[in-house]
Parts: sequence; C-alpha cells; structure tokens
Amino acid sequence: MFTLAAALALAAREATLPEDPPATDLCALPGEDAAAVRGGWAMIDAREMYSLTDLADALKAAPAGKRRVVRGGSFSGADMRALAPLLANACLVETELDGTHWEGTTIPGLRLVNIDFTGAKAARARWPGLSTHGVNLQGSDFTGADLSGLRFVAARQGADFDGVSLRAANLAGASFACGITIDVWCVNGPPDFVGADLTGADLSSLGLWDPKAIAGAVLDDAIVSPTSLFYLEEARITRGLRLADSFTSPYPSEPDQAPQEPVVVAITAAEARALIDATRAEQRANDDRPSFDCAKAAAPVEKLLCGEYESGLRALDRDLADAWAAARAAGKGDLAAQRRWLAARAKCGDDGGCIADLYQARIAVLRGALGPGIALRPGASVTYDDDPLPLPEAMRTGELYTRILPALRAAGRQSITLTGNPDGSLAVEGFAVGANAHSCGLGAEATRFDPATGWWSATGEGGRKVPLFRIEGRRIVLRYSGNMGDTSEEASEFISCGARASFDGGIDLSPR
Repeated sequence: MFTLAAALALAAREATLPEDPPATDLCALPGEDAAAVRGGWAMIDAREMYSLTDLADALKAAPAGKRRVVRGGSFSGADMRALAPLLANACLVETELDGTHWEGTTIPGLRLVNIDFTGAKAARARWPGLSTHGVNLQGSDFTGADLSGLRFVAARQGADFDGVSLRAANLAGASFACGITIDVWCVNGPPDFVGADLTGADLSSLGLWDPKAIAGAVLDDAIVSPTSLFYLEEARITRGLRLADSFTSPYPSEPDQAPQEPVVVAITAAEARALIDATRAEQRANDDRPSFDCAKAAAPVEKLLCGEYESGLRALDRDLADAWAAARAAGKGDLAAQRRWLAARAKCGDDGGCIADLYQARIAVLRGALGPGIALRPGASVTYDDDPLPLPEAMRTGELYTRILPALRAAGRQSITLTGNPDGSLAVEGFAVGANAHSCGLGAEATRFDPATGWWSATGEGGRKVPLFRIEGRRIVLRYSGNMGDTSEEASEFISCGARASFDGGIDLSPR
C-alpha cells in the first residue's frame, strides 16, 4: 500500500536527485562515457537556428578533429544535400528534419537523437554506420540506401514504421531495438524491406508480420524471432538464420542499461525452410474455420458457423470436434447422446447464444468423461508456455527441435506451472506479460478435477468451485483469460490481469 509517509519519503528523495543528463549525452557511442568524451566534441547550439547557411557556417567553424554535436535547429522541408558533407560522424540532437531532402548524399557515421524525420527523402543515400535513438521515421524513404551497420533504437515516444521504405537498401549488420512499453515500442511495422540486404541484421525485436514486406529480402545469418518464421516464405535464405526474441543492440533504450544477452540459436538454411514450411502448414490447418468444410455447409446452423463474424462459434466447434474424437478413441463416445445434442443444436436456429451454450455444455460432458488429463506425483511439476512456433507433433522431437527449444521458451510471454500435491490436487502458478508491460497473475494452492464440468477447479469463498483450467494432451486450456472483460468476480481471487494483458492457452514444449 502506498502510504502518506511513503509519499513524503519519495518526495524528499526526488528533491535530492540530480538533474537528468542533457540529451546531447546520447551522442556517446557504445562503450563511451559521455562525461569522459565530451571534451572531444564541438558543441553547436542551434536551438534558435532556422538557416542552413548559419548551420553550415557553424559546422565549418568547429575545431578540426572534434566531433560536431548539433543541438536543435528548425529545418523542416529543407534541402540538406549541400550541407551533407559537413555532417560526417556528426550527431544531431532534437533537430526538426521532417520532410527534408537527402537523396544521394554520403554521410558516414551519422548519429540522430530524438529527431522528427517523418516524410524525409533519403533514397540512394550512403549513410553507413548510421545510429539513431528516439527517431520517428514514419513515411520516410530510404529506397536503395546504404545503411549498413545501422543501429536503430526506439525511445522516447516509440517508433512508427508506417510508410517507411527500405526497399533494396543495404542493411547488412543492422539492428532494430524495440520494446513492449509505449516509449520504446515499434508500431505499424515492419517497414518495407522488399529486396533489401539484411545479412546479419538483428530483427528479433521488430516482428516481421507481413510476408509481402519481406519478399526477396536477403536474411542470411539474420536474427529473427521464432514468431516471425511463419512470414518468411518469400525471403531469401541461403546461409541460415539465428533465432532469438530479444535484440542485442549495443545502443540500449536507457543509457545506463547493459546490453541484453538473449538466447540465440543458429539453424541452417535447410532447417529454416523446413520450420517455415511446417509452421505454415500447421497454422493453415488451424485457421479460423469450423471442423467441417464450409463449402459443403447445408443446415442453417452450419451456415451460421461459417459466417464472417462467428469466430467464437467456430472455435467452439473445433474444440468439440477434438473432444468428441478423443472420447471415441477412449471408448467413451456415446453416439446416441451426440445425435441428441446435434438435434438440440439444430433447434437453436440462428441464436448464437443458444448454440454457444450447447457447445460449452457438451464439451464439459465429454471432457468430464475423459478424466483429469494429468496426474503428477507430489513435488513433480510441468510448465506450459506460449507456442511461438506452432509445429506438427511429429516435429516436436529430435535434434533440431531440442536445439531450438531454448529460443522458443525465451520467446514466450506467459508461463503456467502445475505442481503435484500429496493429496492428489494440483497447485497452479502462472504469469503473463502483455502490451505496455501490463502483467497477469494466476495462483491457487490446490485445484481438483471436477468430472461434472471437465475443469480443474479451486475452492473460493463460501466453498464455491471456481473452474480454472483443463488439460488436453500437451496443452492447457484456461477457463478465464484474467482480463476483466471475461473473468468472473469469484475467479479474480485466483486469476487477474492488467488492462492490456491476458492469459491464453499454453503448451508443454518438452520434446516427446
């Protein structure tokens, strides 16, 4: 609890804190201490400067051998091409450069800090070693540019890649550092990488969600998140990939942060292609469709299930089909009961609520008949993670899967662990992280299987059973997401989330 005494103590401490370092300190290169290298900088205060001629004069007047650091300046829409030769190895801080023109310029070692670069034109520019911190590139054009060794860090207000063209650009060795909080996240990505050279680039935190935006790009030895593999069908991979889910940029979002050391796993080009093909096939098999072919839908309820906005009903239909198949395989499929259920479903007509209730009731009966789905001896545990790379069961074994498993686990944003108790009940503990670092918690000291519902349930206030999860093979299914929108009041005693976070189903990623 945040008490008044604590608030007063915090206020007293804040009053004695040193002022934030100037933004120009962000001009320091990786491994440099700004205070130690400042003496080698030629500081140019351009905060009241609007003329490129004045800026050029100031740059020319800087002492030879010193790095030019320009703070401020309002040059929106200006043609910067004549000035460009004076900016080699310079650092621009809080300079207004939106809509500026840089086409065909050569500026090695340029550093941009807290810059509005929206709509800027830099096609065919040669800017090797460019580094950025808190730069908004929205709508900018770097088509055919040489940006080899780029270090892009989203900071201050995040980054927007909407309309950014890096087509056919040289981005060998580049890195993009994006985070999950608003100040450091990258939205509307990825930029247009069509035909770009991304050899050795670190794209692990960027997210490659558009296969057309990466078509023809060279990704040899690039670092990508496992979740991105699905979208790389049209990319060029001849020398292999590296899998990771956290960037390794030497430019952290906060100046005093140490570079991260994520789990990185190398795979060959053939292995990458096998994983890409397998995950695409697996996800296509689990697309948003019912358990039957919509092209053959005849009954009104079948046509309803195939409707554009009935994803929830389709998911229930797939769940029921899985439960029915499992029940039949276990010798517990009552065909007469299933036919009675189908007749009851038909009577719902186009009432989606009626249909959903019937599905949930039937799934409960089938899952209850199938039993607990798991038994753990006292102290034994199993952990369910995200599934960042959906694969067919046949690929969840062998040397390749075992090798990439650490990267898959590191890519997860949630984890749920079940532990056996001496009385046969299961303890459950879990956490999840969502957008803007909102988080979830899940916990119950003892849950017991309820054959009437098919759920493992905890005992809430007043002795009421609160359903929490179900085990289906190697997967855990949660009754509630933890988000306030779909979590009952009694369940919130055991599971709850921040506004931008939620739990999802998980999978035991262990090889079988």
